[in-house]
Amino acid sequence: LTQALLHPKRGIEKEYVATVQGKVDKERLEKLLSDGVETTEGVHSAKLIEVTSSEGPRVDEFDGKAANNHEVNDGDDLHDEDFSGPYSDIRLVVTEGKYRMVRRMLANCGHPVVELRRERHGRVLLKDLPVGKFRKLSEEETSWIESLI
Repeated sequence: LTQALLHPKRGIEKEYVATVQGKVDKERLEKLLSDGVETTEGVHSAKLIEVTSSEGPRVDEFDGKAANNHEVNDGDDLHDEDFSGPYSDIRLVVTEGKYRMVRRMLANCGHPVVELRRERHGRVLLKDLPVGKFRKLSEEETSWIESLI
């Protein structure tokens, strides 16, 4: 099942919302992502869905800290407290899922990620499912997963 869900040859879409630093030029980013962005792991492409302005990283309701703040800009020494400008939310879809790929792609496009949330994996909608929590799959989601194996 893991191989069926994760292997790039299956082309299963993974949808993310990334909160990034700065105001985003949607047309420029859309072209960069569709043409492919070079990272240390190779060239990767994505489909840009939408760009909206953002209040910045969400605060984790469990500990009161900004979610994923320790993982800003692919682990480099840039920290959220160093940034005072606007934030944007970028919704995009990838069919590959290499470690930190979305963070690397967006950072290389000039938009360091301060928070990244996966919202969909194929037909399984994650939406606001808290980190570390789980839910029962719907009948439609179960049927889709069973069709993969």
